[in-house]
Amino acid sequence: MWTSLAIAVGFVLVAFLVATAPAGWIRRRHGAEHVGETRDLARDIATRLGVLHGLILGLVFGHVVAQSGDLRTGLRAEAAAVEHIYYLAHDYRAPAVQAAAARYVDAVIDRDWPSQRDAGEVSDAGWIALRAVQASLLALEPGNRREHVLADAMQQDMWTLERQRQLRGYQSAEHVPFEFWFAAVVGLALIGALTFVYAPTPKHLAIVGAYAVYAGLVLYMIFDLSRPFAGLITVGPEAFENARGSFRSGL
Repeated sequence: MWTSLAIAVGFVLVAFLVATAPAGWIRRRHGAEHVGETRDLARDIATRLGVLHGLILGLVFGHVVAQSGDLRTGLRAEAAAVEHIYYLAHDYRAPAVQAAAARYVDAVIDRDWPSQRDAGEVSDAGWIALRAVQASLLALEPGNRREHVLADAMQQDMWTLERQRQLRGYQSAEHVPFEFWFAAVVGLALIGALTFVYAPTPKHLAIVGAYAVYAGLVLYMIFDLSRPFAGLITVGPEAFENARGSFRSGL
């Protein structure tokens, strides 16, 4: 948590420097007094850049928020699939399948989450546990219609489980591309630079500083949401913990 807060403060400080330093440099070279034509041109360009910069930030922010929502939905689907396998195996009277499903949930909670946080990938132990579930299902030999129906239902859940795990692995490794950070920082620097036409009064600096702080916070939120297992706002294994609790209680 403290590391994430320190990163957030760093984003804000860097955004403040990027937004204020270029204008100060231009003032030292060209002075702080400018004719109306220069002021009008700078204001017009700053407005256009501000709209474009805001659009870029808004689109990327919306994208990472949507990705976070998709991840949470996928986690619930994955947990529901393994829980469904567990209880269908109970109806089938296949304790080996139940044991494999329970071990998979344990591997996800105890091995996947630390691996996703530290290495940005799902664990090998989780994949081994998943293959054990699949092998236990393939070992079933349905002897009547009831068992065939239950086996087919478990196999469908198995495909859902594998697909959602693969998607979780991809999302663990995803990052916001460098091109976005470059465009975001350069845009903020250009917008800040064009404020050189205004005198560096405390009021003006406070206004530019407020804009820079807000931009820094938005950039930090984009960075944090792109790291769903390691940031300040993390995605936890609550769905799997609920499944494990259900297994242990027998409900």
